[in-house]
Amino acid sequence: MKSGKYKVRAKGHGSESMPLEVTIDGDKIKDIEIDSSGETKGVADEVFHRLPKEIIDHQTLNVDAVSGATISSHGVIDGIAQAINEAGGDAEEWKKREKPATKKAKDEEIDTDVVVVGAGGAGLAAAVRSIQHGEKVVILEKYPQIGGNTSHAGGPMNAAEPDWQKKFKALPGEKQTLEELAKTPIEKIDPEYRDDFKELQKQIKEYVDSGADYLFDSTLLHEIQTYLGGKRVDLKGNEIHGKYALVHELVTNALNSVKWLADLGVKFDETDVTEPVGGLWRRGHKPVEPMGYAYIHILGDWVKDHGVNPYLETRAEDLIIKNGKVRGVVAKRADGSTLTVHAKAIILTAGGFGANTKMVQKYNTYWQKIDDNIATTNSPAITGDGINLGLEAGAALVGMGFIQLMPVSDPKTGELFTGLQTPPANYIMVNQKGKRFVNEFAERDTLAKAAIANGGLFYLIADDKIKETAYNTTQESIDAQVKAGTLFRADTLEDLAKQVGMDPDTLVQTIKTYNEDVDKGEDPEFHKNVFDLKCEVAPFYATPRRPAIHHTMGGLVIDTQAHVLDKNGEEIPGLYSAGENAGGIHAGNRLGGNSLADIFTFGRIAANTAYADIYYTEDDASTGASQK
Repeated sequence: MKSGKYKVRAKGHGSESMPLEVTIDGDKIKDIEIDSSGETKGVADEVFHRLPKEIIDHQTLNVDAVSGATISSHGVIDGIAQAINEAGGDAEEWKKREKPATKKAKDEEIDTDVVVVGAGGAGLAAAVRSIQHGEKVVILEKYPQIGGNTSHAGGPMNAAEPDWQKKFKALPGEKQTLEELAKTPIEKIDPEYRDDFKELQKQIKEYVDSGADYLFDSTLLHEIQTYLGGKRVDLKGNEIHGKYALVHELVTNALNSVKWLADLGVKFDETDVTEPVGGLWRRGHKPVEPMGYAYIHILGDWVKDHGVNPYLETRAEDLIIKNGKVRGVVAKRADGSTLTVHAKAIILTAGGFGANTKMVQKYNTYWQKIDDNIATTNSPAITGDGINLGLEAGAALVGMGFIQLMPVSDPKTGELFTGLQTPPANYIMVNQKGKRFVNEFAERDTLAKAAIANGGLFYLIADDKIKETAYNTTQESIDAQVKAGTLFRADTLEDLAKQVGMDPDTLVQTIKTYNEDVDKGEDPEFHKNVFDLKCEVAPFYATPRRPAIHHTMGGLVIDTQAHVLDKNGEEIPGLYSAGENAGGIHAGNRLGGNSLADIFTFGRIAANTAYADIYYTEDDASTGASQK
């Protein structure tokens, strides 16, 4: 081959193309540099680390795709193949070369205090907290990198912090939203929530009567919105709502979770309070770094700095149960060897089952139909493993039939952060005819149902000012998506309508009416109750969207201390769970921004409880003396 540096572009997952520079010297590849800045951090990082090394070390393109990152893996391999061909080589011959041999390690058996199954946000939080207690910790993760669904999360984390939120002005319609909430008939509030609701009514009245124009919030508002936002009835007429004790535990500890994360090194943007889609209120604490990666890399670095390296590509397959107590995990590694971990506490944090369509279809009792080819926003790792492990120990399940669809997902990939994703106050959702069809400030299931009723595919319309409020994007990424035809841009609404196949007059009238509603602060047709910007400054954008599987509300039954409970409501000794692996908090519909509050709050609680239980159960039986 002709020696030199070859610049090519490879197809990525989050980006349309990634720049690669391949250095070739004679018949060998000497170096591979990948510019992955357009990719979502934490989602395919292992691809960019592992594949170049394997290709250079073994001088072959016959390498396995990294599990869970197939698109990025093939993109890198195809890009390098292009460089080989440009240098005069034969890429097909490189692909037929001998594959690097995998050497099977010996089976291993180890002892520890705590084993955490799943290295997403909940698992890493549990691991960090356990290490802070001075315990020995083992982390098992079936995928080649840590992060789980948290790496795919948007980033804003719900926590009421009234003193901070008072620094921001109320948006038009927010005060009206509070007044309408306070008018909810008491008989529509479940008994265990009524005292708190009455207290919230007093808080709202005092705020409204004061004439203040700042953003109001309280833990009680967060609690009642979480409760009402999750209260649902399934297709069989079964009603569900969040368990009061769990919801109360979440909202009263969420701010402590934010502060705990900040102490570990997560930097939050104090200049902006935000709200994800379906969040119902602006209480999102947004990290400075992009998306869920902001949490994962801080927590991941912290555990490694404290001597704990997660066992990657190590899948927990069975629990070790002795005399009714969970005492360890048997796991299988990528090379086929077995890792047996004996532990005093097992914390299940392997997520839900949103990437397991057959399991979703099996349990679904909320949607009329879940299509076989439905996309998901989830990491491919989220297949219900932790729930099935819990069942081995006799755990009870709750809310398994309630599946959340993310209404504003990429029509092809299910990704959240392609196109322009803005706070819902700036959403303008139009169907394929160019008409609005829903209150864009509503809950996620309401938006998804409306989208499905309008054919599934719809568009988010934005102008240049609304574009500036979009989460985690750059002008470079926007331009690349426009060039690729996955995002539409035009200098006039008429031209934008033509690009996506709408009637121009219809779209123009829709936006005109919407802008008038913003001015009035009132939407008489769909009753959108919170507005921010009008849509009037060119260029204009249309982001195609379609509902995709996002969150599974059901899971293992836990108590407020994150003990896993059996069908009799009794604790299963040694077993704990947190995050999407557990159920009972979000009921039928989760508020946007509540999952991050959930995983970091209950991940810490699980670790704290396990620590206390270990020292209590290890007491001298003859004296009963506690060593907590």
